[in-house]
Amino acid sequence: MTETQRAKAEQLLNAQVGYLLSQLDPKQFKKLAKEEIDIAFKVMKTLRLNDVVSAEQVRHTARRYAVEMDISGAIPELIGEIADRLYNHPGHDKNSFEDLISDQEVAELLDVVLEMDALRQRLISEIAGSPLTINLISDMLYRGIQGFITQGTNMAGSIPGASSMLKLGKSVVSKAAPGLEKSAEQNIKKYIAHNTRSIIRQSEKRLEKAIENGEFRQAMLDFWDEIKEQKVATLRRYVTRDELEDAMVTGLEAWKQFRATRYFGNLLDAGVDFFFEKYGDTALDKLIGEMGVDKKMVLDEALRYAPPIIEVLKERGILQDTLRRRLEGFWFADSTLALLK
Repeated sequence: MTETQRAKAEQLLNAQVGYLLSQLDPKQFKKLAKEEIDIAFKVMKTLRLNDVVSAEQVRHTARRYAVEMDISGAIPELIGEIADRLYNHPGHDKNSFEDLISDQEVAELLDVVLEMDALRQRLISEIAGSPLTINLISDMLYRGIQGFITQGTNMAGSIPGASSMLKLGKSVVSKAAPGLEKSAEQNIKKYIAHNTRSIIRQSEKRLEKAIENGEFRQAMLDFWDEIKEQKVATLRRYVTRDELEDAMVTGLEAWKQFRATRYFGNLLDAGVDFFFEKYGDTALDKLIGEMGVDKKMVLDEALRYAPPIIEVLKERGILQDTLRRRLEGFWFADSTLALLK
């Protein structure tokens, strides 16, 4: 290799770098991007999804990022900061619920939920038949009765001699049959619980009837009419900032547990396999078209992000250095220098 050959190679390298930089000038880049994207879409007409990637590759990638990738310890802290920003966002004070969802959308969503007959009936039946529900209602009724009796006793205090008679009667019963009061309380609770089951079953039937004849739907729509003009900020009355953060962190922890299950992994694989069964033999241009992406969208985003990034890289000399690093191996290769004799 002679100095003359190396000097020529250096000149050609500089010229090529300069040419490529000029192509990345904002005015030239728009033309370049349009041409290349047009060519890319023509090429995609000739390629199918199965030609360029396999379901196994996508399954592996999906598992890596959805299942195996560690979630940084900084994420919970970030969630707390996001929760604070969301909770105190001024938009809550400006927007009402009806700004977020229309009357028609509320009605359609309600109809979808109410049309799930089997699920609805199962939920109502499970909730109504739950021992927790029965015990809760029974306890409420018993306390109501206690309150009524107590109120009656207090009222009796205003009647001369009535209060003394009540106390005497209670004392006599207690002495004559110790434990009778406790037994009576238990019997009353059992009686209430037994009748509560019957009341709940009747209520369950009435609720089903109200749903079937549209009364429940109308009640929900009436409720929506009452709250839809309220600002979103009214939710702060019921949820604190800390509660929102706790809910978000708990949701993250639940997601971390769920994604580690074999069940989730199997669902992920099934989703990828179905996608390839449906689109594996589809041309790439048609596939991305069905995903809602077209040439104009790709070009718009390229022109939105690329020019400012390119400008920063040029200003700092990074782009020039990258181009030289990738090209000088060719220009200073012995085979290339031999052509410059």
